[in-house]
Amino acid sequence: MGGTFPMPNSPQVLSVPGPNQRPRKKVALKPGFSPLDWARLSASGKDLRGATELRLITMDEVALHNKRTDCWMVIAGKVYNVTHYLEYHPGGKGELMRAAGKDGSALFNETHPWVNAESILRACMIGFCSGPSRRQTEAVESSDDST
Repeated sequence: MGGTFPMPNSPQVLSVPGPNQRPRKKVALKPGFSPLDWARLSASGKDLRGATELRLITMDEVALHNKRTDCWMVIAGKVYNVTHYLEYHPGGKGELMRAAGKDGSALFNETHPWVNAESILRACMIGFCSGPSRRQTEAVESSDDST
């Protein structure tokens, strides 16, 4: 089977972002902070959660953890303490901080839908999101009152 490599429609071909997509931005990671280093650390047994057991967590509580020294986010209904992961993120800390203290599901899926967040962040999972924030709930209730 002759031909060119990679095949023209292969995912191995560098793609150009569509009109509604930002170009992927990777940053140079410091030595010792590669994805393989993260896999090694997350399998080491070191406490990356900062929590002893999984629990229900409100968006209001997640919103309090929006700093580089204390960073939580929600992806697909699961709450992760990504503070330790910031240095290892291939897109850089800044990209990850865009979802700090927020539900980053849409941003995550928009940026890299092929990535399995649960697998990468399993060691950082601290609980499950129990619903929208108080502000989101009040906004929905006020719009319901106006109809």
